[in-house]
Parts: sequence; structure tokens; C-alpha cells
Amino acid sequence: MSKIIINAYAILGDILGFKSNEIFTSAQTVEEVVDFLAQRYNSSFKEYLIDQQSNLLRNSFRILINGTDIEFRDKLKTSIFDGDEITFFPPVGGG
Repeated sequence: MSKIIINAYAILGDILGFKSNEIFTSAQTVEEVVDFLAQRYNSSFKEYLIDQQSNLLRNSFRILINGTDIEFRDKLKTSIFDGDEITFFPPVGGG
């Protein structure tokens, strides 16, 4: 069982019901963490993040592990370890 820190910004934090939380999970990949969070807190979380047909992270969403974007690692299959900090960002707009 790993202890990880979850940070969820904007709408993603609203969906989960927290902006930052320490959780204990047996998940071993980012994908498994997303499933865990969806099952435990709100099933809409996964629907917002993951395209159900392609099973890929939706465009403009970002997930960082210890500050590194998972797109530069193994995407949703990126391994997680005890003590990791996972941050979820929704699309950001501005002007």
C-alpha cells in the first residue's frame, strides 16, 4: 500500500471534493489511481479526464508526478511509488 499526495485543480478538485489530499492505495499506475479516485470519490472524475473510446487522457488535461508530465513518461501506464505527488490540471484558458 502506497501513501501518495493528490492535488486536483479547478473543476477536478470540485469533482473530487478536495483540492489536496493524502491517500493510501494499492494502485501501481496513474491509470489505477484515476480508477481508485473515481470509485472512492466521484465516478465523473474519470469521465472528465479519460476519453472512454480511446482510453487516453483528454486533450489539454495534464497529470504530473513529482512535477514531471506523464506525457514524457509512460502516460497513463506511468508507475507510481510510495510518497509520490500526483497533480491533476484541467485545460486552462485565458487571454
